[in-house]
Amino acid sequence: MATDNTPKTLTRVELQLMNILWDKGEATVQQLHDMQGESKTAYTTTLSMMQVLTRKGIVTFEKVGKANVYRPLLSRDEYISSFVSEAKANVFGGSIRNFLSFFVKGERLSKDELREILKEMADD
Repeated sequence: MATDNTPKTLTRVELQLMNILWDKGEATVQQLHDMQGESKTAYTTTLSMMQVLTRKGIVTFEKVGKANVYRPLLSRDEYISSFVSEAKANVFGGSIRNFLSFFVKGERLSKDELREILKEMADD
């Protein structure tokens, strides 16, 4: 788990790199750079972002040969939970009702879809 001062939100580039790490488990800067796809940042930007994520306590690294191999300290579920909790608190005044209502209305869920979601929640 990340440190107590872990930021609740990640920048677009940080999130892009974290998604790669969450999917792969570990990667070097070169591997992260190569896996970025169409929205690839410069190699030096990737390196800088990994240094920032390390300072924030979100990733750690181990020196293997000449390369640093980065691993996440914060799981995807931990990040999502923190992000959603912060949004609920700061945007919806802490109201789970308002939070869920926003998404239900915004996604235009059918009554059947809503029933399915409620059933899944009841089964847990």
